[in-house]
Amino acid sequence: MRPSPPPRWLEALVRWALPSGLSGDGAVGDLREAFDRKAQRSRVRALVWYSGQAASIVAYRAVRRPSDLTGGGSDVGMDLRWSARSIARRPAFTAAVVGILGLGLGANVAVFSVVDGTLANTSWWADSDRATAVWPDDRFSLGQLEMYAEQQDAYRSLGGYVELAFAVELPDGTSRSVSGVLMTSTLFSELAVQPVLGRGLVPDDGAFGAEPVVVLGDGVWRESFGADPDILGRRVTIGGRPATVVGIQGPSGRAPGGRTQLWAPIVPDPRDDDYWKASSYTVIGVRRDDADLGRAHDDLMAFTHTLSSLFPMFYPEGYAEGRAHVTRADEAQRRIVGTPLLLLLGGTAMLMLVTALNVGSMLLGRSLDRRGELAVRVSLGASRGRLVRQLLVEGFVLTGLALGVGLVAGALGSDWVTRLFVESPVVARSDVLSANVLAFAGVAAAGAWVLLNGVPVAHFLRQGRRGSAIARGRSSRAQRSLVTLQAALATLLIVSSALLVATVDNLRRVPLGFDPQDIVTVELSTPQDRVSSPTVARELYGRLLERVEAIPSVSAAGMTGWLPLRQDAPPTPINLRSAPVDPREAIRAPMHMVDPGFFATLGVDASEGRVLGSEEQSLDAPSAIVVNETLARMLWPNGSAVGQMIAIDPHAWDSWAPVVGVVPDVRSGAIDGPIGPALYVALAESPSRDVTLVLRASDDVPTLEGAVRRAIDDVDPLIPVRTVSGMEDVVRGAYSTAWVMMGLLTLLATLATGLGAVGIYAILAQHVARNRREIGVRLALGAEPTSVVLRVVHSGLTLALIGIGVGLLGALWSTRFLESLLVGVSALAPSAFVAPVLLLSAAAVVAAWIPAARAGRTPPAEVLKSE
Repeated sequence: MRPSPPPRWLEALVRWALPSGLSGDGAVGDLREAFDRKAQRSRVRALVWYSGQAASIVAYRAVRRPSDLTGGGSDVGMDLRWSARSIARRPAFTAAVVGILGLGLGANVAVFSVVDGTLANTSWWADSDRATAVWPDDRFSLGQLEMYAEQQDAYRSLGGYVELAFAVELPDGTSRSVSGVLMTSTLFSELAVQPVLGRGLVPDDGAFGAEPVVVLGDGVWRESFGADPDILGRRVTIGGRPATVVGIQGPSGRAPGGRTQLWAPIVPDPRDDDYWKASSYTVIGVRRDDADLGRAHDDLMAFTHTLSSLFPMFYPEGYAEGRAHVTRADEAQRRIVGTPLLLLLGGTAMLMLVTALNVGSMLLGRSLDRRGELAVRVSLGASRGRLVRQLLVEGFVLTGLALGVGLVAGALGSDWVTRLFVESPVVARSDVLSANVLAFAGVAAAGAWVLLNGVPVAHFLRQGRRGSAIARGRSSRAQRSLVTLQAALATLLIVSSALLVATVDNLRRVPLGFDPQDIVTVELSTPQDRVSSPTVARELYGRLLERVEAIPSVSAAGMTGWLPLRQDAPPTPINLRSAPVDPREAIRAPMHMVDPGFFATLGVDASEGRVLGSEEQSLDAPSAIVVNETLARMLWPNGSAVGQMIAIDPHAWDSWAPVVGVVPDVRSGAIDGPIGPALYVALAESPSRDVTLVLRASDDVPTLEGAVRRAIDDVDPLIPVRTVSGMEDVVRGAYSTAWVMMGLLTLLATLATGLGAVGIYAILAQHVARNRREIGVRLALGAEPTSVVLRVVHSGLTLALIGIGVGLLGALWSTRFLESLLVGVSALAPSAFVAPVLLLSAAAVVAAWIPAARAGRTPPAEVLKSE
């Protein structure tokens, strides 16, 4: 077939723009040959391509010296402009590279933003190395706290706090529920963030008879008081009582608790009934310079021995052995989210590696397609170093564009990641434009730039001839190696994801004893004066339930002092009338305070006897107790629990109450493991200020929340609402670590699998394009199209299987790090290792089939004519 030259006027323009001499003539000849090859397929596309090349050369000649065109200049700005033109001529390729790399960077930025924000949100104490949580799994009363503070000598500062909600009266006369803490005044000075206006809490604020004061958080100050600086010294109503605003906490101060917006001092009163009884305070101490954790633990054990000697009925000798411990203060809140976030950061790093390898393979393939261009540059006198610099600058521009995409994707993704932690208020995200996140994104982008440019540049430098193009054979081997490594990394992520999917599935199947669907929980922190006596509290809660039950979508309502799966009920000793024991030797079981509507709302009915009813709501009614089936079997293995007389108050160890019913086991503690013993008594006997409404309703949570808040305001606007949550979210929060890990690792595994498939498709598509003549010859000699297709598919599947094998070997070692998160499934479960083989093999077959089918449909005559 006769050659198809470019238009003469266009070729003349190119010749004019290029340097004269042998190098210029060689470049014109190379461009003519490239045009001829492209014109055999489509002359229109060839004209568009040649016009772009001509325009680029002419524009470059117009703005730069002729020597610059040959590579004699050293201006990096010139390289950037050249790269920009080169990238603009290939918009589809540019979009693919920027999109894939931006996605990988975005995933890393999103997870790092949450890691950074969470670490900042859990760094509550100024001296984090010495701040110590004293027995973080237990709580102290004010009497115990003050006794311990006087006895210990390991801490320079020691105090306690309790998280509550407060009704804050706003300037317009309405009230707002605000999360806050009551805390020991001396402990406030140990917080990492201090007020930006006014002062914090000081020791005198906690003295009996001192004027009530409060420190407001930056958020509530701005949102509810218009950021008015004159609020300092002004009295505001908190929970129905006036308090003077003495300070405004810094914007990043939300500690302790992770969502605190109000701080008020604890004012101990030994005359208060709750001074010794209400064990609700978390204790924090800041150790002296010469005291380590061992000494702090010894102090704690000495204190527990003191309690055993003073109150043997409540604290049997040795009750704290093996249970009481001290730890760094930030460990208590970080351990819930630390492991999943760090593992996720590792998972996104693997995805980033897969992404960079994928893009590196694409750039290496593009380098093969640019052999003609590189040859032109060599013929024009470009040095070896200049071409390397050009390749690196092009990669730099692509990486910069991808970084912009990654920051946008990271901002969107970080919100999604934080929402996965449904029950973890300490989880937060940093702004993607913050210094830490930008620094991390820059380092990740720099690493990706080095990795994705390293392979094509290294292959270019390995060539023996000065300035020569990249060799096909070595590049193909390098591309296959990159695709194989992608498949191996994707296998690691899929195995981890499969194990966590099985774990979450097992946890979702754990019997709860009730159906959480359509149940909404509302946590209340009732002001102390609203429950000053059992009579007042019972009347208040009765009116509240009556008003809430009047909401049209609510079909049942009840109350509990301890919400299942969110709060652990305190254990109480049990004395049997038929077999009395010493309180120190008695069996203990969690005691739940509930009203009759609690069982009806959860859909729990008695398996024997009856549940608590309206007859237990009267204060002068005799006590009645309901036990769960586990406790019934434990105490009366050979008989009925109903009618048995037991005592549960160590103060009245022979005050007997009847067991009126047995209910099925309701899970209230950890989501995994067996359900332990439990007993239920009427909330009316000892109303608490902290109660939870449980409602069964047909509306969703956002819709119902507004109606519930209005109902509570109608009864008493000073009752603050801490949280409103769906019970399904509470259940999910009980296994949130596995849930979050499963969600994100599944996403990462899906992305890695997709990228691996893209890599296989790209390398095989390039292979088919470069071997069109060989394929055409085979078909012309009588080869069946099916055999050609199968050969290509076999190549792609072989790459994937080699990578899968390597990945499975790595997974055998790496999955042991997930063992602490797994429930009901082994880290070496065969099913988890079969999943990546099937998934990646299927992805490889699909990715290989597309170019293979195209090769099989190639008309031999057309191929042979075009060559």
